[in-house]
Amino acid sequence: MAQRRYEYAPAGTLPGLLQRGRGLGARMAAEDPAAAADLVYGCIRWDWRWDRQVDDRHLYLARLVRDLELPVGPIVELLTGDEDTCLRATGVLELLALGGSAEARDALRTHVREGEHRVAVLESVAVVWPPQWWEDLAAGQDVRERRGPRGSTDPAPERDSASPRALLSEHGGASDPGLPMATGELERQWAAQEWCGPMHTARGLARFGPEAAGAGSLLRRFWLWTPHSSERPGYLESLAAIAPAGLAEVYTECLWDCEADARLLAVAHAPDRPHVRERLAHLRDDPMEVPEVREAAGARLAGLSSGGSEPEGAASEGELE
Repeated sequence: MAQRRYEYAPAGTLPGLLQRGRGLGARMAAEDPAAAADLVYGCIRWDWRWDRQVDDRHLYLARLVRDLELPVGPIVELLTGDEDTCLRATGVLELLALGGSAEARDALRTHVREGEHRVAVLESVAVVWPPQWWEDLAAGQDVRERRGPRGSTDPAPERDSASPRALLSEHGGASDPGLPMATGELERQWAAQEWCGPMHTARGLARFGPEAAGAGSLLRRFWLWTPHSSERPGYLESLAAIAPAGLAEVYTECLWDCEADARLLAVAHAPDRPHVRERLAHLRDDPMEVPEVREAAGARLAGLSSGGSEPEGAASEGELE
């Protein structure tokens, strides 16, 4: 059984930010790496994701370990735990190896040769690493291609937890319940602390554009507090459609977000500032980053360098908090 912890810390605290995979957490941790170290290791030791099929964390945590210059040893020790713990550590270590950590690469190769969960680890690294890093270890092993988020051992998700009213709101049509019902559904979901599926309601509201601006505060609250990192991009897209004021800083934060979809939105819409260009260059050149984000960051930088126009709404200031 995965070691899961659902009692998230408040969203405005460093523990809460790191548990949710928020970009602000990564930036705050960089201010005092020594103080953040135990929190980072704790996010690897315990599975804070509510749905490990869709909520991504491995790249976020691997970047924290690398950028804060934390020792890899405490993560290597987790390889000797149960299979879920071992594979959480593997998801981080295999990315650190891509980022240049010989210690992480050697530890995983050693586990494939000698460890209890050798087949599962080999299946994991085979998805992420170049073949020459692992092919010599595969003799006699049944290595199957895995699907799902990078570093995940789960199959691709098939999940739709939205309520019928939320889905009607999202897709519209002859039975479109209209703006009041969609807004009321989002209010009900917030009051019930219903975290699975409000993203669908939010996307339904986005169809109404600025007419749904009254729901902006609810969307901001969901974006800040949701434990489902995979739903954050949906809230951000909806906010951009109905209440875009103040999103410049949010897009900037999302350049550090755990979710690739959030980073893609940030790459496209973060305001043109020196530290944004620096982060875009980092994403473009980071060997741990997914190809889609690397390519998008390179294209955005090329456009800025050639005098391309600012993304719409990028000049607006303020934060959600």
